[in-house]
Amino acid sequence: MENKLEKIKKISTVDATAEYLKKQIENGRLKPGEQLPSERTLQEELGVSRFTLREALARLSALGIIEIAHGKGAFISREMSPSSLGDVFLPLFANQDTKSVIDFFEARMLIESEAARLCAKRRKKEDLDKLNDIIVQSRAAIDDPGRFGELDFLFHKEIARIAGNVFIEKMMGCLNEYIKKYLLLLANKGENRKRSFENHRHIFELIEKKDIDNAGKITHKHLSRTFKMVTSFNNKKAVVSPEDLLKVFSQ
Repeated sequence: MENKLEKIKKISTVDATAEYLKKQIENGRLKPGEQLPSERTLQEELGVSRFTLREALARLSALGIIEIAHGKGAFISREMSPSSLGDVFLPLFANQDTKSVIDFFEARMLIESEAARLCAKRRKKEDLDKLNDIIVQSRAAIDDPGRFGELDFLFHKEIARIAGNVFIEKMMGCLNEYIKKYLLLLANKGENRKRSFENHRHIFELIEKKDIDNAGKITHKHLSRTFKMVTSFNNKKAVVSPEDLLKVFSQ
């Protein structure tokens, strides 16, 4: 890290500390596999308390950005790259009220299930070829979280395009930024990638058969799994933290 680091103001939160360290990776000042400075050094450079720093490091560790080895220190994850790092944090979700998070997943269920129905009804051969290509690439990228997440997002985006309804495509466009970030986060776990791949393959087969009703139902079922887990926060927590969502996505 550079010697001249701007100190974080005392009023800054744990989120601000984590964001600052994240920026150091994005800027290339901290590289994959590199060890972070000691806690004492970071405390002095950033002007934060030990508690704040440890909470920030724990958050980065939960997101897979750093790896903490007890007795050795913290290291930047070798799989983390500056280009993909910006997609790890979810501005819409981080410390938002429960209703905002639920609204997002509810909107996805409503829009994407109908998009799948219309896609099954209107798809052409060239559309099937594009979807199948995404499926093939997804299978090849099953062990590559970043690439798989990109393809996962592309699959949903392509279905919205094939649906042939300009308003559905525009509504999806409003959610795309957050859908992509959510899918990239979800792809960090191997079990999620495998489940997603199987769901997409099933949806593709229904679209290929022009099974309109089931294409919509299975898409709705696929999305409702996470929706049901997220609604478990309702009436329990006024604010949903990134750690809360990480626990949900790992179930």
